[in-house]
Amino acid sequence: MEVTVLQNLFYRAVCERDPASIEELSKHIKPARDLTPAEGLGVYRGNVVGNLTSALMSTYPVCCQLVGEKFFEATAAKFISKFPCSSPDLGDYGEQLPDFLADFEPAADLPYLPDVARLEWFWHRVFTGEDTTGLDLQGLAEVPEEKWGDLTFYLPKNSVMLESPYPIHRIWEVNQADYQGDRRVSLDEGAVKIFLWRKGYDMRIDLPSKPEWELLEAFEKNDRFEAICEGLAGTVDVSSWLPVFVQRGWIADFSVGYSASKKSKVKSQR
Repeated sequence: MEVTVLQNLFYRAVCERDPASIEELSKHIKPARDLTPAEGLGVYRGNVVGNLTSALMSTYPVCCQLVGEKFFEATAAKFISKFPCSSPDLGDYGEQLPDFLADFEPAADLPYLPDVARLEWFWHRVFTGEDTTGLDLQGLAEVPEEKWGDLTFYLPKNSVMLESPYPIHRIWEVNQADYQGDRRVSLDEGAVKIFLWRKGYDMRIDLPSKPEWELLEAFEKNDRFEAICEGLAGTVDVSSWLPVFVQRGWIADFSVGYSASKKSKVKSQR
């Protein structure tokens, strides 16, 4: 039997628990002592599920705390059966969990759970993502005035703009191990807009105001500075907000003219 055929058979037997594949694969397995081939596959499957569940619990600790460990383990088993791992790096696993939770009937009484999971996923990706170098202020100062309109400013590569109808930042906050204070969160606190990013080793959850959010959206599209000023004229004082963004670290790079290579960043979620 060809290796690729055997690998596909193994995948279906272990990940999909396909009875026909298990039966066929058993013909090619030398059984361990006191275990049938099917039982051996079961042990292997248990190890795979256990490792993937541990990876999910590590990435989504707040979700696990909100629903309880047993519920999370059962949810993870359902998720793993539908979304097997396709990367050798367990840090890449689990991106689909927020969408999975949105359609997971047993968690329907926790409508905020998918967005909390989305926040945790992006936290994980931003934390482990590529470092962002500081803005070259000297280089920016050397751009001639006639080229200012052609400037393109870039948000930190490891950043994401996240919206939710629920106060997910508060739910996340009160479920941190070192949190001290009132742990009650009212869903009536309403919607939230979050700018999640990393400054060096410091993870940040910032809550932009309406004009700040509009300007962040414009920068995220990598529009030319002239186009941004024209598009937000009358609603956002771009010239006043730009130095504030630079001081905070929300602007990490720039180019004169469009540079597609600068667009690589953590995917935003609307």
